[in-house]
Amino acid sequence: MKSIEITANSYAEALKEALEQLGLSENEVDAEKVKETGLLRKKVTVRVTQKVTGAVLVSDFLNGIIKRMNIDCKAEVQEKEDAYYVSLSGEDTGVLIGYRGDVLDSLQYLSLLIVNKDNPLGKRLVIDGENYRAKRTVTLSKLAKKIAFRVAKNRKEEALEPMNPFERRIIHSALHDDRFVTTESHGEEPNRYVVISPKKPSFDRERKPQNRKSYDNKSHSSSSSTRSSAPVTHTDTRAFNKTGYGRMKTYGGEKKKLF
Repeated sequence: MKSIEITANSYAEALKEALEQLGLSENEVDAEKVKETGLLRKKVTVRVTQKVTGAVLVSDFLNGIIKRMNIDCKAEVQEKEDAYYVSLSGEDTGVLIGYRGDVLDSLQYLSLLIVNKDNPLGKRLVIDGENYRAKRTVTLSKLAKKIAFRVAKNRKEEALEPMNPFERRIIHSALHDDRFVTTESHGEEPNRYVVISPKKPSFDRERKPQNRKSYDNKSHSSSSSTRSSAPVTHTDTRAFNKTGYGRMKTYGGEKKKLF
Protein backbone atom coordinates (compact mmCIF):
# COMPACT_ATOMS: atom_id res chain seq x y z
CA MET A 1 0.00 0.00 0.00
CA LYS A 2 1.47 3.30 -1.12
CA SER A 3 1.22 6.56 0.82
CA ILE A 4 2.78 10.00 0.35
CA GLU A 5 2.54 13.54 1.77
CA ILE A 6 2.84 16.54 -0.52
CA THR A 7 2.98 20.24 0.40
CA ALA A 8 1.82 22.78 -2.19
CA ASN A 9 0.16 26.18 -2.50
CA SER A 10 -3.29 24.60 -2.64
CA TYR A 11 -5.05 21.33 -1.96
CA ALA A 12 -5.63 20.68 -5.68
CA GLU A 13 -1.95 21.20 -6.54
CA ALA A 14 -0.82 18.89 -3.74
CA LEU A 15 -3.27 16.17 -4.79
CA LYS A 16 -2.28 16.38 -8.45
CA GLU A 17 1.41 16.10 -7.64
CA ALA A 18 0.80 13.15 -5.29
CA LEU A 19 -1.19 11.24 -7.93
CA GLU A 20 1.56 11.77 -10.49
CA GLN A 21 4.20 10.42 -8.13
CA LEU A 22 2.11 7.40 -7.15
CA GLY A 23 0.99 6.69 -10.70
CA LEU A 24 -2.64 6.31 -9.58
CA SER A 25 -5.98 7.91 -10.36
CA GLU A 26 -8.09 9.86 -7.90
CA ASN A 27 -10.55 6.95 -7.60
CA GLU A 28 -7.77 4.67 -6.37
CA VAL A 29 -6.67 6.81 -3.42
CA ASP A 30 -7.88 8.37 -0.20
CA ALA A 31 -6.72 11.99 0.32
CA GLU A 32 -6.78 14.12 3.45
CA LYS A 33 -5.45 17.54 4.34
CA VAL A 34 -2.88 17.19 7.08
CA LYS A 35 -2.07 20.84 7.85
CA GLU A 36 -2.23 24.36 6.49
CA THR A 37 0.44 27.00 7.29
CA GLY A 38 1.15 30.62 6.42
CA LEU A 39 -0.91 33.79 6.54
CA LEU A 40 -0.18 35.60 3.31
CA ARG A 41 1.16 32.69 1.29
CA LYS A 42 -0.59 29.55 2.52
CA LYS A 43 0.93 26.11 2.24
CA VAL A 44 -1.22 23.00 2.31
CA THR A 45 0.06 19.51 3.17
CA VAL A 46 -1.98 16.61 1.80
CA ARG A 47 -1.55 12.90 2.61
CA VAL A 48 -2.56 10.60 -0.24
CA THR A 49 -2.93 6.88 0.47
CA GLN A 50 -3.71 4.12 -1.94
CA LYS A 51 -7.04 2.38 -1.24
CA VAL A 52 -6.83 -1.14 0.16
CA THR A 53 -8.33 -3.53 -2.38
CA GLY A 54 -7.84 -7.17 -3.21
CA ALA A 55 -5.59 -6.30 -6.11
CA VAL A 56 -3.41 -4.13 -3.90
CA LEU A 57 -3.10 -6.82 -1.25
CA VAL A 58 -2.05 -9.43 -3.80
CA SER A 59 0.41 -7.08 -5.48
CA ASP A 60 2.04 -6.11 -2.20
CA PHE A 61 2.25 -9.73 -1.07
CA LEU A 62 3.77 -11.13 -4.26
CA ASN A 63 6.16 -8.27 -4.93
CA GLY A 64 7.25 -8.43 -1.29
CA ILE A 65 8.15 -12.11 -1.70
CA ILE A 66 9.97 -11.37 -4.95
CA LYS A 67 11.97 -8.62 -3.28
CA ARG A 68 13.00 -10.88 -0.40
CA MET A 69 14.02 -13.65 -2.82
CA ASN A 70 16.18 -11.10 -4.65
CA ILE A 71 15.16 -12.32 -8.12
CA ASP A 72 14.41 -10.49 -11.35
CA CYS A 73 10.64 -10.69 -11.55
CA LYS A 74 7.57 -8.49 -11.21
CA ALA A 75 3.92 -9.20 -10.45
CA GLU A 76 1.19 -7.16 -12.14
CA VAL A 77 -2.42 -7.57 -10.97
CA GLN A 78 -5.58 -6.90 -12.96
CA GLU A 79 -8.96 -6.96 -11.26
CA LYS A 80 -11.93 -8.04 -13.36
CA GLU A 81 -15.53 -8.90 -12.56
CA ASP A 82 -14.94 -12.62 -12.16
CA ALA A 83 -11.37 -12.85 -10.83
CA TYR A 84 -7.97 -11.33 -10.12
CA TYR A 85 -5.43 -12.10 -12.84
CA VAL A 86 -1.74 -11.91 -11.92
CA SER A 87 0.97 -11.89 -14.57
CA LEU A 88 4.60 -12.62 -13.65
CA SER A 89 7.34 -11.30 -15.89
CA GLY A 90 11.13 -11.15 -15.73
CA GLU A 91 14.24 -13.24 -16.32
CA ASP A 92 13.70 -15.33 -13.16
CA THR A 93 10.01 -16.11 -13.71
CA GLY A 94 10.83 -19.82 -14.04
CA VAL A 95 11.90 -19.83 -10.38
CA LEU A 96 8.38 -18.82 -9.35
CA ILE A 97 6.81 -21.41 -11.66
CA GLY A 98 8.74 -24.39 -10.28
CA TYR A 99 8.49 -28.04 -11.27
CA ARG A 100 5.20 -28.52 -13.10
CA GLY A 101 3.93 -25.28 -11.58
CA ASP A 102 4.16 -26.36 -7.93
CA VAL A 103 5.62 -23.02 -6.76
CA LEU A 104 3.09 -21.13 -8.87
CA ASP A 105 0.21 -23.07 -7.29
CA SER A 106 1.54 -22.43 -3.79
CA LEU A 107 1.80 -18.69 -4.42
CA GLN A 108 -1.70 -18.71 -5.86
CA TYR A 109 -3.10 -20.51 -2.80
CA LEU A 110 -1.44 -18.13 -0.32
CA SER A 111 -2.50 -15.07 -2.31
CA LEU A 112 -6.08 -16.31 -2.39
CA LEU A 113 -6.12 -16.63 1.40
CA ILE A 114 -5.00 -13.02 1.73
CA VAL A 115 -7.60 -11.76 -0.76
CA ASN A 116 -10.52 -13.68 0.75
CA LYS A 117 -9.73 -12.34 4.20
CA ASP A 118 -11.02 -8.88 3.22
CA ASN A 119 -12.93 -9.82 0.09
CA PRO A 120 -16.62 -10.63 0.74
CA LEU A 121 -17.25 -11.35 -2.96
CA GLY A 122 -14.91 -14.34 -2.95
CA LYS A 123 -13.41 -13.75 -6.39
CA ARG A 124 -11.12 -16.28 -8.02
CA LEU A 125 -7.41 -15.62 -8.38
CA VAL A 126 -5.21 -16.88 -11.21
CA ILE A 127 -1.44 -16.45 -11.30
CA ASP A 128 0.40 -17.15 -14.55
CA GLY A 129 3.91 -16.63 -15.83
CA GLU A 130 5.34 -16.93 -19.33
CA ASN A 131 1.97 -18.32 -20.48
CA TYR A 132 2.61 -21.48 -18.45
CA ARG A 133 -1.08 -22.24 -17.78
CA ALA A 134 -2.03 -22.27 -21.46
CA LYS A 135 0.98 -24.43 -22.40
CA ARG A 136 0.22 -26.90 -19.62
CA THR A 137 -3.42 -27.09 -20.71
CA VAL A 138 -2.43 -28.09 -24.25
CA THR A 139 0.05 -30.71 -22.98
CA LEU A 140 -2.38 -32.36 -20.56
CA SER A 141 -5.25 -32.32 -23.07
CA LYS A 142 -3.12 -34.25 -25.57
CA LEU A 143 -2.07 -36.69 -22.85
CA ALA A 144 -5.69 -37.26 -21.78
CA LYS A 145 -6.84 -38.05 -25.32
CA LYS A 146 -3.91 -40.39 -25.90
CA ILE A 147 -4.63 -42.40 -22.75
CA ALA A 148 -8.38 -42.34 -23.47
CA PHE A 149 -7.75 -43.97 -26.86
CA ARG A 150 -5.69 -46.71 -25.21
CA VAL A 151 -8.32 -47.30 -22.51
CA ALA A 152 -11.13 -47.56 -25.07
CA LYS A 153 -9.10 -49.94 -27.20
CA ASN A 154 -7.98 -52.28 -24.39
CA ARG A 155 -11.23 -51.95 -22.36
CA LYS A 156 -9.11 -51.48 -19.23
CA GLU A 157 -9.00 -48.45 -16.91
CA GLU A 158 -5.80 -46.50 -16.24
CA ALA A 159 -4.81 -44.27 -13.32
CA LEU A 160 -2.80 -41.11 -13.95
CA GLU A 161 -0.13 -39.75 -11.63
CA PRO A 162 -1.18 -37.45 -8.76
CA MET A 163 -2.09 -33.95 -9.95
CA ASN A 164 -3.14 -30.65 -8.42
CA PRO A 165 -6.74 -29.42 -8.83
CA PHE A 166 -5.88 -27.24 -11.84
CA GLU A 167 -4.38 -30.16 -13.77
CA ARG A 168 -7.20 -32.57 -12.81
CA ARG A 169 -9.76 -30.10 -14.15
CA ILE A 170 -7.91 -30.06 -17.47
CA ILE A 171 -8.17 -33.87 -17.74
CA HIS A 172 -11.87 -33.88 -16.84
CA SER A 173 -12.64 -31.08 -19.31
CA ALA A 174 -10.69 -32.70 -22.15
CA LEU A 175 -12.67 -35.97 -21.86
CA HIS A 176 -16.02 -34.57 -20.73
CA ASP A 177 -17.77 -35.30 -24.05
CA ASP A 178 -15.88 -38.48 -24.92
CA ARG A 179 -18.26 -41.28 -25.98
CA PHE A 180 -16.01 -44.15 -24.94
CA VAL A 181 -14.44 -43.25 -21.57
CA THR A 182 -15.28 -41.59 -18.26
CA THR A 183 -13.06 -39.84 -15.68
CA GLU A 184 -13.14 -39.85 -11.88
CA SER A 185 -10.86 -38.41 -9.20
CA HIS A 186 -9.67 -40.69 -6.40
CA GLY A 187 -7.52 -40.35 -3.31
CA GLU A 188 -6.79 -37.49 -0.95
CA GLU A 189 -4.75 -34.32 -1.43
CA PRO A 190 -1.93 -33.94 -2.28
CA ASN A 191 -1.96 -37.44 -3.83
CA ARG A 192 -5.33 -37.16 -5.54
CA TYR A 193 -5.33 -38.59 -9.07
CA VAL A 194 -7.60 -39.17 -12.07
CA VAL A 195 -8.78 -42.59 -13.27
CA ILE A 196 -9.88 -42.99 -16.90
CA SER A 197 -12.30 -45.92 -17.36
CA PRO A 198 -14.05 -47.37 -20.42
CA LYS A 199 -17.77 -46.78 -20.72
CA LYS A 200 -20.13 -49.73 -20.82
CA PRO A 201 -21.73 -50.46 -24.20
CA SER A 202 -25.00 -48.66 -24.71
CA PHE A 203 -27.01 -51.87 -25.09
CA ASP A 204 -25.80 -53.07 -21.69
CA ARG A 205 -26.84 -49.82 -20.05
CA GLU A 206 -30.25 -49.73 -21.72
CA ARG A 207 -31.17 -53.40 -21.30
CA LYS A 208 -33.54 -53.98 -18.38
CA PRO A 209 -33.38 -57.14 -16.29
CA GLN A 210 -36.19 -59.55 -17.16
CA ASN A 211 -38.18 -61.38 -14.54
CA ARG A 212 -37.45 -65.10 -14.62
CA LYS A 213 -41.03 -66.02 -13.80
CA SER A 214 -42.49 -63.87 -16.54
CA TYR A 215 -39.87 -65.26 -18.93
CA ASP A 216 -40.93 -68.87 -18.10
CA ASN A 217 -44.60 -67.99 -18.50
CA LYS A 218 -43.87 -66.35 -21.78
CA SER A 219 -41.88 -69.38 -22.99
CA HIS A 220 -44.64 -71.76 -21.86
CA SER A 221 -47.37 -69.82 -23.59
CA SER A 222 -45.22 -69.58 -26.70
CA SER A 223 -44.61 -73.34 -26.79
CA SER A 224 -48.30 -74.01 -26.13
CA SER A 225 -49.36 -71.82 -28.99
CA THR A 226 -46.83 -73.53 -31.21
CA ARG A 227 -48.19 -76.92 -30.36
CA SER A 228 -51.79 -75.83 -30.82
CA SER A 229 -51.07 -74.29 -34.17
CA ALA A 230 -49.25 -77.37 -35.51
CA PRO A 231 -51.36 -79.61 -37.86
CA VAL A 232 -52.82 -82.73 -36.23
CA THR A 233 -51.90 -86.00 -37.92
CA HIS A 234 -54.00 -89.14 -37.24
CA THR A 235 -51.95 -92.28 -36.88
CA ASP A 236 -53.47 -95.50 -38.12
CA THR A 237 -53.42 -97.91 -35.18
CA ARG A 238 -54.40 -100.93 -37.21
CA ALA A 239 -52.16 -103.97 -37.01
CA PHE A 240 -49.71 -104.63 -39.75
CA ASN A 241 -47.61 -107.70 -40.39
CA LYS A 242 -44.01 -107.98 -41.29
CA THR A 243 -42.97 -111.25 -42.81
CA GLY A 244 -39.62 -112.74 -43.17
CA TYR A 245 -38.04 -115.97 -44.24
CA GLY A 246 -39.81 -118.76 -42.38
CA ARG A 247 -41.21 -116.56 -39.66
CA MET A 248 -43.73 -113.83 -39.01
CA LYS A 249 -43.75 -110.79 -36.79
CA THR A 250 -46.95 -109.18 -35.78
CA TYR A 251 -47.38 -105.67 -34.40
CA GLY A 252 -50.53 -104.71 -32.60
CA GLY A 253 -52.63 -107.72 -33.62
CA GLU A 254 -53.00 -111.48 -33.46
CA LYS A 255 -50.57 -113.82 -35.14
CA LYS A 256 -51.76 -115.26 -38.42
CA LYS A 257 -50.22 -118.02 -40.36
CA LEU A 258 -49.59 -117.31 -43.99
CA PHE A 259 -49.09 -120.96 -45.03
